[in-house]
Amino acid sequence: MRLFIIIIAMIFAIGGCKEEFPEAKDIKKQKGAVKTQPIPQQELPKTKVYGYVYDPEGKRDPFAPLIAITKEKAKKSEVIGTLEGYDIGDFKLIATAKKAGQYYGLLLTPDSKAYTVREGATIGLQKGTIKKITNNRVIIIEHSKDYEGKLKQREIVLELLKGEGE
Repeated sequence: MRLFIIIIAMIFAIGGCKEEFPEAKDIKKQKGAVKTQPIPQQELPKTKVYGYVYDPEGKRDPFAPLIAITKEKAKKSEVIGTLEGYDIGDFKLIATAKKAGQYYGLLLTPDSKAYTVREGATIGLQKGTIKKITNNRVIIIEHSKDYEGKLKQREIVLELLKGEGE
């Protein structure tokens, strides 16, 4: 039964291919010479400009991010599990200690890992530096660029909660 259907379909397919279009017959009579006529060029209608025309020269791109993230910063932010893998605001100061005249701080990350830090250590996504550690606080200096690209210094203070460390 299937063979019969396939044979019938082939007969119709072959039979339908014998008829040619009149344009194809004319082309064959010309022995391969195809005459082409150039398409006339039409002038586009000139449009009138109404309203305000935006001139972007000397202006900031409104679709560009305000804070430029470089590839290095993007790679550093992907490294979670170190002091430079978290934002400074995510840390909590849980203890301070003094040994041989130098203070140390114990910081807790959002995933409950504790890190011991001392003055001069690099911390945070913006690579802030620990400036000073006292008996109840850690002072961090962070440099970041604003939307204009100017470098600004910011001081962040992490303090022990009341009742802790006393």
